[in-house]
Amino acid sequence: MGGRGGMGGGGRGGQSDSDREKMHLFLEPAQQLTITQKEPEIDVADDSDRQFAFYTDDRKVEKSKDASHQELNAKWQEYRLVAEGKDPKGNKYERSYEVLDGNQQLRETFLLKVGRSGTEVSIRYVYDLVSPPAKAQQQTAH
Repeated sequence: MGGRGGMGGGGRGGQSDSDREKMHLFLEPAQQLTITQKEPEIDVADDSDRQFAFYTDDRKVEKSKDASHQELNAKWQEYRLVAEGKDPKGNKYERSYEVLDGNQQLRETFLLKVGRSGTEVSIRYVYDLVSPPAKAQQQTAH
């Protein structure tokens, strides 16, 4: 007699597997970032083939349908590059990058507003500076 109590949809608030996967990919930290600055554009690429182009000149950027390549307006707040966007669920977020003391680490911070109440969640990733590999020395024939 009777059935399961509680919420339907597997008890996960009606979130589909596809939605969970999109959020996982959105929040998954990169193992390595490559950053290229060419004013007014800062490009960030990661080891999962995700690419972000941040523009600091207030140009009109079109919303990309490709989650692996995003273009966002950004601004400098002192020494932090800050961009705002929407996560795969449509919630607003802020993503920022800042070089930490000693210029040996980069901190990436996500500030998300989640749930109906708009609860703020902050997630931080810290990356160590890795020097580019030394160029192979050219050998000369004797």
